[in-house]
Formats: sequence, C-alpha cells, structure tokens
Amino acid sequence: NFSSDNFIKDPMAYLTELYMAGKLDELQAEAKRMVKDPVYRFFDFEKEFNDTGYRLMNRDQLEPALLVFQLNTQLFPESANTWDSLAEAYWLNGQPDKAIEYYTKAIEMDPDGSTGENARKMLKRVKEGK
Repeated sequence: NFSSDNFIKDPMAYLTELYMAGKLDELQAEAKRMVKDPVYRFFDFEKEFNDTGYRLMNRDQLEPALLVFQLNTQLFPESANTWDSLAEAYWLNGQPDKAIEYYTKAIEMDPDGSTGENARKMLKRVKEGK
C-alpha cells in the first residue's frame, strides 16, 4: 500500500525549508505526521533532530537549537536523551533554572544509564556555575 504521493525523500531538508520560510506551525505538524507515518519507520528522527540541534548550537544559533530540541522532546517525550540535550541548550542559552529542571528529568528517566550519568555530571556543572 505504499504511495509516493506525499513521501518526502529527505525529511530533514523539507523540515528545514519550512523553518527557513517561518512556517513553524506547519513544521511541527509535518514532523509529528512523519514520525507517526510507517513509511518513515527506518528514518531515525530522534537522532536527526538531536544532531541538527547540536549543529546549530555549535554555530551559536541557540534559539533555533532550542526550537529543535523542544520539538524533539515533544515528539519523543520518553527519551531521556532528548531532555538531556534540551537542558544543555538552555544552559548554554543562560537559563540555568530550565537546564536544572530538564537535567533532573533526564536523570529520573535514565537513573542508571549513560544519559543519566551525563546529566548528573552536567547538573553538577550547572549548579557550580561552570
């Protein structure tokens, strides 16, 4: 039952075009649609959004990075990693209270895993003001 009518070969390029055009509501709706669409089941949206957020952060584009990480937490709320990444973006954006909130959430979600361990280290740094 595959129909190529609304299949998008490069989802991230398409979503980037929506962002660049200022169509944020459409971007959110399309991202949610694609994540749920079985046609894209082999596309790792969570990783792609996370990688995109970090690329933006590394270019000091913190506002767009925050938007990407926020969207990722909406799409994948059960992933500790999405919350850990959002926390880091808030910390770098000078919002330590939100960073603390989301690092704490990541730790609660993955208390014994590598994401939780990273979040604990980062939380300590945020609280120490480093």
